[in-house]
Amino acid sequence: MAKHSQQNRLAKAKTGEILLEQNNAFDDSLLPSAEELGKLKEIDPNIVKWIMDRTEMEQNARIEFNKNRIRLSEYDLKKTHRFNFTALTYGFIIFLAILTMSAYFIYNGLPITGTIFAGTAIIVGAIYFIKASIAHKSK
Repeated sequence: MAKHSQQNRLAKAKTGEILLEQNNAFDDSLLPSAEELGKLKEIDPNIVKWIMDRTEMEQNARIEFNKNRIRLSEYDLKKTHRFNFTALTYGFIIFLAILTMSAYFIYNGLPITGTIFAGTAIIVGAIYFIKASIAHKSK
């Protein structure tokens, strides 16, 4: 039996602005108040036991729901971490392969091609590192 109460208060700031402060309180109790239970018991003496059983069932359902949400969140986090780690590993392997190919080109007498490959790999790696750093800071 959720109950809601709201309180509004006006305040004046030092700058002369008028501020509105709102306080909302939610009472998400599953049981009705004692007065309501007394009135219901007058109607049917067994209703209090029935309400208590229903309240317990509702509470157990809420607990199970929260456990499932936490489990799902942990699973999602684990999968995201695994995906990010795999992408990072593959990116590093590709970077090393390009640098190895660059060294091979330079070793076989193609210094311009080898330098272009190495320079491109370093620049692209730096761009993605900066993008990842900016995306991490914005979270």
